[in-house]
Amino acid sequence: MKKLNLVIIYLLLLLPFSLFAQELQGVGYGNTTEEAKEEALADLSSAIKVQVFSKHEQTTIKSNDKVSSDYTRWTKLSTNVPLISPSIYYSKENGKRKATAIIDKPELYSEKLSSIAEKIDTILKDVKEGGDKSLNYRLLTSVQPLYDEYESYQVVADVLGIDYRKPQISSAQALNMLLELQTAPPSLEVAAEVLTKEMNEKNIYVVPVLYAGRENITEFGAFFKDMLSTKVNSVEVEEDASNKLKCTYTLSGGDIVVACSLITGVSKVLKSSAVKIPKELVAMESVPKQDTASILNSYTPPKTDYKLWIKISTDGDASFLRENEPFSLLVKANKPGYVYFLTVNNGDGGEANVLLLDWNNKFIKYIDKDHVNKWVSLGQFRVHAPFGSETLYAFGLEKEPLPEYIVPEYTLDKIGYLRNVRPEVLMQDMLYLFKRQQGDKTMTSITYSTAPNRKKVK
Repeated sequence: MKKLNLVIIYLLLLLPFSLFAQELQGVGYGNTTEEAKEEALADLSSAIKVQVFSKHEQTTIKSNDKVSSDYTRWTKLSTNVPLISPSIYYSKENGKRKATAIIDKPELYSEKLSSIAEKIDTILKDVKEGGDKSLNYRLLTSVQPLYDEYESYQVVADVLGIDYRKPQISSAQALNMLLELQTAPPSLEVAAEVLTKEMNEKNIYVVPVLYAGRENITEFGAFFKDMLSTKVNSVEVEEDASNKLKCTYTLSGGDIVVACSLITGVSKVLKSSAVKIPKELVAMESVPKQDTASILNSYTPPKTDYKLWIKISTDGDASFLRENEPFSLLVKANKPGYVYFLTVNNGDGGEANVLLLDWNNKFIKYIDKDHVNKWVSLGQFRVHAPFGSETLYAFGLEKEPLPEYIVPEYTLDKIGYLRNVRPEVLMQDMLYLFKRQQGDKTMTSITYSTAPNRKKVK
């Protein structure tokens, strides 16, 4: 009798798992094993029906110089769920190949979710209430694809009924924080990004930003037009455009309310947006300027035996280059690593650029062990305006980085031409990201002068 009771208890313990396994399996038939497998995986996905597609939408309404935003995130279900290493069993039935797909390793989903949650926590560890708002915005924006990936695996894990690690900041919390930063942008760069969000059309001509009801172009209007141009697929000549981005602004209690419309044809509005820019961001002269030298002086480099050297090779004086003069740039390192460069014009109207090393917008050079302690050419370049004192900074990393963790997010679209990013702002961001890189690292710089061609004597 005791033995019978033990058997009944054992069967009762197994019953839920057997039923559950039956629910999480898919069966497929085909003329070939591969066809049967594909059908079985599709059937398994259909049995779960939990793949989540997310879309973020922001609707901004301007009324009487007041801006309000409605931020929504909607999802839809699909049978295309993420399946991690399901077991496939094959057999024959009624002359057809039969495949049975079963999710029998639920722990893989727990491991996957823990890995994604760890990445999210690592990126968002510097998001702090009352902290740098521009940094918070960049980090919250960059982590959204990870949240989307996390949610797709999360719902499968919920169906499996397993435990898993959750991010310290939930997806809903991150979205709310992002909405607050978009409603009151922490920087002009963010304001331009919010205004041009989802404007992915080609050949957009950005019309000069005018004060509403007037035709004169102000300093802010000209500056903000150039900034908007870097956020869309812009063309410089109006005749080359298929679409136009028209923006106007008005004052509201010292703040600036900017309203934009993307127009195609004569007057058809494709998209519109609006944002209120806090007055403290608009008074550009009130933003204290800080030169790149003082920023570097505040940075304490790590102790390392990793060394970089850079030099300019030219037929003339390497410290004084003329307009259109060709020159070669060379770098040498005492150990293998990844090197990238930032050029800064040191004048008042100077520009900052991420140095492109070829025509494919690549800006990272790998120096392998065969080229250690040897001068390696980065290519040939020519001198262009603006002229004056310029500094080339080289950053070396022992471990391979992801490009998005080197260059600040707002530079990714047009790497190498960042005329709307002040040099000290770009240097601060690049130094911040440089300090976060893993492994041994080092940096060096050289300064040289450039000038326009000599005037021809008649």
